[in-house]
Amino acid sequence: MKKSKIILASIVGLIIAAMAITIEVLDEDRMIPVEDLPTAVKTYVQNNYPNSNIAYAKKKNEIIKTTYKVGMSDGFELEFDGNGMLTDFDD
Repeated sequence: MKKSKIILASIVGLIIAAMAITIEVLDEDRMIPVEDLPTAVKTYVQNNYPNSNIAYAKKKNEIIKTTYKVGMSDGFELEFDGNGMLTDFDD
């Protein structure tokens, strides 16, 4: 009985560790090609920053949502939700 409790506790510990690693991996920004941005993001940038270019694009997959960050050549950084709606910007 004691041995089975130890095994069960070890399995639960491994599951928790695997979940923590998965959450950490999902929670990181990763660079993506500009072509992979949602159409709404590219349209927003073209309409509102016609004299600037996208310097980089990042995608962040979280457990319940996806966000995109776009760095502009003029130094602005824009953040969009998974539907391509602007949620934040930094200058």
